Amino acid sequence: MSGERWTTDRNDGERGYSLPELLIVIALIGLFVLFGGPSINEAYKAYKIRSAANDLVTDLRALRYNAVSNRAQRSITISNQGAASPNQYTYTNYKGTAMTVRLEYANIETTSAASITFNINGSTGAGTQTVAISGAINDSRNDRYTITVTPTGTISSAYSTF
Repeated sequence: MSGERWTTDRNDGERGYSLPELLIVIALIGLFVLFGGPSINEAYKAYKIRSAANDLVTDLRALRYNAVSNRAQRSITISNQGAASPNQYTYTNYKGTAMTVRLEYANIETTSAASITFNINGSTGAGTQTVAISGAINDSRNDRYTITVTPTGTISSAYSTF
C-alpha cells in the first residue's frame, strides 16, 4: 500500500438549506393549507352527499332486479327528516336479510312516497315517485340529488344546487 487515502469530491462550503429557504417553503405550505383546506373540506362533503345518492340509486336498481329475477314484489321504505327514524331507508336484500341504511352526511329532504314497491315485471304500478337527498356544502351552497322512479321502473338521478 502506498498510504494514499481515497476521498470523494466534496464541496468545501456548508451543506443543507439556509434559514430563508426553509422559511419560504414553510410559508408556501401555509398558503396551500390556508386556501386549499376549505376546498378539500367542501369536496369531501360534496362527495359524501353524491355517494349517499348513488348508493340509494344502486340499492333501488338492485331491488328492482331482485323483484324481476325472483318473480316476487320487493319494497323499500324511505324515512325523510320528519319521520321517527329520520334519514334512513330499509329494504330486504337478495339473501332475505333486512337492511337499514342511515345517511350520515346527507338528508332525505322529501319523498313522494314512504315506500316504493317493485312488481314482478319491474314496474311500480304507481305514479312517478321522487326522493330528494341534500346536504350543505358551505354557507352559500347546498347540493341536491333528485332520484326519480317512473311507473315502468326506470330509475334516474338528477343533480342540482341551491
